[in-house]
Amino acid sequence: MGGIFGFVCKDPNEVSIITRGLKKLIYRGYDSAGIGYLKDDNLVINKIVGNISKNEINVNDKAKVAIGHTRYASRGWPTLENAHPLTDCNGKIALVMDGILDNYEKIRDDLIAKGHKFVSTTDTEVIPHLLENSKDYLDSSLNVLKRIRGIYSLVFVIVGIDKIFGINSGQPLMIGLTPECKYVSSDLPSLSGIAENAIVMPENTIAVISWNEIKVYNTEGNEVKPEIKRVKYKEEIAEKGGFPHFMLKEIYDVPQALINSYNSLMEKYLSLASMILYGAKNVYVIGNGTSLHAGLISTYYFSEVGLNVNVVSAAEFPYYALENVTTGSVIIAISQSGETSDVIRSVKMAKQRGAVILGVTNSVGSRLALESNVYLPITAGPEMAVPATKTFTSTIVVLKVLSLYTGLHSGRNSRSDINSLKTEIEELAKQLTVSLPEIEKEAEKLATKLDKESLYVSSSGINYPVALEGALKFKEASMIHAEGMQLGELLHGPIVLTNKGYPVILIKPAEAEDLYNKVVKSIKERRDVIITISEDGDIKSVKTTRDLTPISNVIPLQLLAYKLGVRRGLPIDTPPGLVKAVIV
Repeated sequence: MGGIFGFVCKDPNEVSIITRGLKKLIYRGYDSAGIGYLKDDNLVINKIVGNISKNEINVNDKAKVAIGHTRYASRGWPTLENAHPLTDCNGKIALVMDGILDNYEKIRDDLIAKGHKFVSTTDTEVIPHLLENSKDYLDSSLNVLKRIRGIYSLVFVIVGIDKIFGINSGQPLMIGLTPECKYVSSDLPSLSGIAENAIVMPENTIAVISWNEIKVYNTEGNEVKPEIKRVKYKEEIAEKGGFPHFMLKEIYDVPQALINSYNSLMEKYLSLASMILYGAKNVYVIGNGTSLHAGLISTYYFSEVGLNVNVVSAAEFPYYALENVTTGSVIIAISQSGETSDVIRSVKMAKQRGAVILGVTNSVGSRLALESNVYLPITAGPEMAVPATKTFTSTIVVLKVLSLYTGLHSGRNSRSDINSLKTEIEELAKQLTVSLPEIEKEAEKLATKLDKESLYVSSSGINYPVALEGALKFKEASMIHAEGMQLGELLHGPIVLTNKGYPVILIKPAEAEDLYNKVVKSIKERRDVIITISEDGDIKSVKTTRDLTPISNVIPLQLLAYKLGVRRGLPIDTPPGLVKAVIV
């Protein structure tokens, strides 16, 4: 996964333009980067490991054709070998890709059997080898589009051909239009200040791009007429994908992130992880903050397949649970950054006592990935805002899938359950994409009622941890005191602190409707401000299955917290005193 930027020009252009374009795309990837360009019938490639905004790729050169990539590691560690561009055996093709390939392992094995040499551990590298020695690159690209399964976009260049070839198979790819050059990019905002208009490539199409001509073809090889859009973004929001804050952008990323997270999980690692869990003596789930709340939701999933898990704050784990950890214990350690000190400390202590570590992280190559016996990638994509949004929802997907695979061993689940979950996630993602703008409008209106000193967020059942997560979002993004609590517990003391006008946000539970109605009635009698989240609530959540309601219900909470933070004029992406990875 990552961000793509490139150009093809009539006359040699400064290659450093690629660096400037990639810096606007670091929200799509930041653990390595690379540039490839054609010069004197040769292919020149420069790569770095690290964030391109902090580690420059110094290319003081000109070229007619150049492509670049800033990477988010999902398949293969963040190393120079795995950084894009990747090449074929002959070093004549350079290719960069954004996305995930589903069936690359079988293709890779077939190519190796035919004598192809691979230098990376990425899924992407199979494609330049498939294109190798082609006599017709349009025809070869059509074959790639038909043969490779996954959600991706890519561009490649060939020595001796002043063209860029692009493929869109579900990930965005834009072509910026200027008289002397054509530019390719993963989004429209990165083209601001470069091109006034851009072609938006339709899904399942191939583009052949010259400096003065663009042809776009469908899977049948027939030319199609793509949509052209104006590129109109302020420079200060160009690096946020056209959004005023990363947090809002990342909430809108949730639908695609859900699908990416499901598709990135590999059968062999899910089978191994679930087998380890099924044979465990005892299981602890550890994390901090948002990761801890996702872990709490997982207990409802694992209980359905007959597995009892204990969820403990990673900060408390050494004092509460460590004495019970022995050989046969399994620790599911969750950390979005993979660098959270409390998690790493607890993992190391547990390993010393013989535990097996199952890591769940959004950062391949992190300390948690290194310390884990098996790790499952969250693959939500880079998350720049400190208040976590899409990593929370994607972590839920990973844990739900893991529970179903564990259920295969216990006999509680079948393959049809796993297939059904994929359909349910795709439908939820589809409905969220449609509903998000309206939910955002509702949140903006309702945020005015929440601008108080304190508020409660409450629910029951599988959505109780969502109330805890919602309260955390209000603390982080709105800098307001918020308390999340179980719905029944709200009536056992806390409600005495409320008074006329005190805000209470109630998430309609999937399991306890009678209790919910009782609490709503009690709060209304006290004339407190009440905001309900449900399919027919004050702010509407998307209809979905019971197990996916935490994803549906947390979106309105995230947007309420965001809108209240905007109303208060706060630094939403970087709350004071907070960082993305807490290292103490």
